[in-house]
Amino acid sequence: MIKVVLVDDHPLIRKGLSQALNKDEISVVGEASSLSEGVALLNSTTPDICIVDLNLGSASGIELIKVGVVQNPNCAFVVLTMEDDLDTLITAKAAGARAYITKGAPIENLIEVVKAVLRNQKDFIKLGSFKDATKRKELGLTERELEVLQLLSSGATASAMGSILFLTEATIKSHLAAIYRKLEATNRAQAVSIAISEKLILK
Repeated sequence: MIKVVLVDDHPLIRKGLSQALNKDEISVVGEASSLSEGVALLNSTTPDICIVDLNLGSASGIELIKVGVVQNPNCAFVVLTMEDDLDTLITAKAAGARAYITKGAPIENLIEVVKAVLRNQKDFIKLGSFKDATKRKELGLTERELEVLQLLSSGATASAMGSILFLTEATIKSHLAAIYRKLEATNRAQAVSIAISEKLILK
């Protein structure tokens, strides 16, 4: 069973997440609404995953992540937030977050990301639409293709990407073909290399 804690200053959001997550081998073992409550919760429950919003009233979820990765190195931090700018995502990643998801993403995606983070201890996962999309638009990449490209860099198979994005394997392969064409890449490694150099994805 995957132990998860929720840190969000909105009780209704915590309630909805708890109801949706308490299944599929996931157990929500605690909730908190502030930075101080979050730190205490991490120490008392030793969870596998902490799902944290970046807006915690007068404090930031970034602060919780910075403290948490030191005090609870076995806990992976997944950001779930309305903040959709690339700079904030980069800051969260630098603080130690393992995944970043905007709140518009379906709950099924969050469940799959929670499982994927535990399967893959190295790579950063991001899902959602982000404001800094100039280069993406220049290359003609859709937001979905950018999500696939980010997962491509983690080494995920088409089947695994389909599970995370809630798409069929055939659809993922169609997206990959479009990505290769738009980036003028002949294979996965070349596509990832171009994407990193063009700052389309984080690595």
